[in-house]
Amino acid sequence: MNATGVTKTETETDPETDVAETAAPETLAKDDLFHLLQNERRRRAVQYLLEQDESVDMGSIAEHIAALENDITVAELSSAQRKRVYVGLYQCHLPKLDEAGVIDYDKNRGTVTRTALTEDLAPYLSVGETDVDAEEESPFTAVQYPAAVTGLAVVLTVASWASVLPAAGLWLPTVLTLAFASATLATAVR
Repeated sequence: MNATGVTKTETETDPETDVAETAAPETLAKDDLFHLLQNERRRRAVQYLLEQDESVDMGSIAEHIAALENDITVAELSSAQRKRVYVGLYQCHLPKLDEAGVIDYDKNRGTVTRTALTEDLAPYLSVGETDVDAEEESPFTAVQYPAAVTGLAVVLTVASWASVLPAAGLWLPTVLTLAFASATLATAVR
């Protein structure tokens, strides 16, 4: 891709026919990349191909995606579930990925093979997984933070009641404690 964001393609000439053929692009423009990955079935198809060592049968991709969509195993799939995904892949998603040069799709044989561009999409497929892992490793969850602040408010309120802390009245710490407690409860219930 050059500085203007335009994807560069190479033109090759076939020596036997003397006809110029346009090779697959070396990279994808960001708009094209995001357009391709906006559909979950296309993302799942690319992810499945990245996990395979060689070309795969289109039917196995359809079964894999149908099992994910229905949250069941491939063995538990009905023919209607398989067919619904298969038709979508056959008519729309695989041809679109093939046209962009992300995969090599032989519609007549029903085979799909990775290309050099397939690997380039891998970082964009794992973005959501990284965010989930980061949230799980956080020391404070959405409930722990308000609970800690509520605990602090309780300590301050009790200290004010016991006259350990000089306070102009007990109404402020009591109101704060109730506010934090209700926020914690609302977060926990949500």
